[in-house]
Order: sequence, then C-alpha cells, then structure tokens
Amino acid sequence: MIKVGVTEAHGIAKEYMKTPPEGIEYSQVKPNGALMKYIFKSHAKGVYHYVNSPEHDIIEAPIFPVITNQNWIYTPAHFASAGAFNFFGIPTPRFIKMFFAEKYLARDNLKRLILKSQFGLRSLETYGKITSPEILAKAEVIYPVVRRVSDDLIHYQNDKINILFVGEFIGKGGMNVVDAFLKLRKKYTHLKLTLASSENFHTSDLELKNTYLKKIKECPDIEMKFQPRDFLLSHVYPSSDIYISPTYREAWGFSIEEAMSFGRPIISTNINAIPEMITHGKNGFLLDVQNHPYIKGFKGFDVVNPPKDLMDFMTDEIFKQLDKMISDFEYRKALGKAALETARTKFNPEIRNKRMKEIYSEALI
Repeated sequence: MIKVGVTEAHGIAKEYMKTPPEGIEYSQVKPNGALMKYIFKSHAKGVYHYVNSPEHDIIEAPIFPVITNQNWIYTPAHFASAGAFNFFGIPTPRFIKMFFAEKYLARDNLKRLILKSQFGLRSLETYGKITSPEILAKAEVIYPVVRRVSDDLIHYQNDKINILFVGEFIGKGGMNVVDAFLKLRKKYTHLKLTLASSENFHTSDLELKNTYLKKIKECPDIEMKFQPRDFLLSHVYPSSDIYISPTYREAWGFSIEEAMSFGRPIISTNINAIPEMITHGKNGFLLDVQNHPYIKGFKGFDVVNPPKDLMDFMTDEIFKQLDKMISDFEYRKALGKAALETARTKFNPEIRNKRMKEIYSEALI
C-alpha cells in the first residue's frame, strides 16, 4: 500500500480521495514547521509551508507548493499558485518569485508536476516563464474527474425549468444571470433560478451589492442560499435542469464538471480551460468573451466594475442561449446527454486512477 499525504483537501482533492487507485491510500497531512510562514507571506494558507510526514510515502500538493525533503508531486490548476506569496511580506516582483519557484521545483524530489488542463500546462510558460528542462520534463496534464452519478438522478422534464448557478456571485457572472433571468420571466412563467451562492458577494461596492440583493429578494422565482457541497450533490444538482456559469475568471471550473455528471446542459464563457470541457453547440454554449480587453487584461482575483459593453453582451447572450434551451426541450435534452457523455468518458475516474497509480509508483524510486 502506497500512502499519499494530501496537503489541501479542497473540493477536487476531496473527490479523488474518496476513490483512490487500487493500492493507494490517501489521507490529509498538515504543515509542521512554523518558520516558513514568516519567510513566505501569503493571504492563502499553505503556500511553501514545511511538510514532513514519515508515515506517508509521498506528499501531494494540489494547490500550493510545499517545502519538503520527501518525494512529492505538485498538482495545481494554474502555475500562478506557485507565485501566491511575497518574501517576508515585502512586495516581490513576479520574476523573482518565479526564479525561486523554478530553482526549487527543479529539485529531484519533485517527481511530477501535473496540471489540470492544457490551459494550466501553458501557464508554465505564460505565467511562470519556465524554461528549466528538469521541470518541463516532469509536467503533464491529467484532468480532474467526477464520480459516476446514478442514472436515477439524471432526468429531463419541461413542466418547471430550474436554472442553477453555483459559486461566487460577481466573479462567476451572477449579475448577468439575474438580469437575463428577469428578462426571461416576461416571456415564460415556468422558470426558477437557484443561486447556490453567498449573499456576501465579496465586494466593497455596497451600491452594487444592494442593487442585486434587491433584485433577487423582490423576485419570487429566485432563491439564493449558500449550500454545502454534500447538499449540492444530493439535492441541488439533481433538481436542476440547466447549469449556468458565465464566469469572468476560472482556472478549471469543477462545478461545471459536476453539473455535466448530472447530464445538465451548460452555459459558460470561452475562457481559459472551459473550452476543454464544453464544446460549443454540442454539450453546451460558450459566450465568446475571451478577446474582450477586460478579460484579456484581467490580472487580479476580484471582479471589479466590468465595463457596460461587456455586461450588456453577456446578459444578452445568456438570454438568447437560455431562450433556445427553454423553448426546445428535445434540443436541451440532447445537449444534456452530450454533457453526460463527456463527464463519463473524458473525466472518468478509471482513466485518472490508472495514470496516477503509475505516477505514485514511479515517485517511490
């Protein structure tokens, strides 16, 4: 039995830890050295923290690199996570952080660098400017996977259509979803919008926040409530009919993948890794925003005051694509079945487990 210590048990890691490859045992491991916290300062937890765990054969870091002398693998969605720190709390230029990351990750005890998408793999060059042959030789793409959903939870109906949105409201395009939905209600009477999202909104713009909270609370067909992941999987996804995530930023988009596993047609944006999940017109729709200056120039985490032309475009396109799905049941059903097929083939746990078992075994050497 190979024992793998996972440093961050977030959503994707929790998912694959539940279905390990044969002969692999996952468990979470905590950092055990305080000094690194003073050297590598970050708002995120676990960035270059020290890990020493004799009870584990291999360390796996799913988001942020760790400092360790053990054999380990690094499995981020995007290489930006390797630079999510400053030295001693002093603002540090990216090229200095990437110089450190390149030298550290070239060490022999990092056995594999696994990105979650081709977009993530390209970030070694586009974000990290990585040229080290030692690092590039370790890198490959293995897609995140979702468990097979029982056929009993996959259904298609047309009496009452529930549109589902999950995640951070502003950053994932919740404003556009609400505005498009309110327009659609003037045309259809059998719609519901479920926002599995916090009312916090993660914004300092109180006027914007209050404007959209008012729209949401005044509409009887909109329900907004943060939901824990287990409840999402057991109740929220199964009761949905269309999944929408017109996100402004996304390294992977695991909630999209989860919705696909329930056979839901998807509406999202054509940014970053999402086109690796959604084929426009086949298993969903992608809003063409990748070349908009706001999207191309986006460098932060928080979405702040998107320009009106982009907001109007996204809202109009969401309205059009939802209108197509709502008005044509057979078309919506075909999109959903294609999404289900993608989830069960491209994101099949057996494919990931076979390759990961090989990687874990090789990492012992």
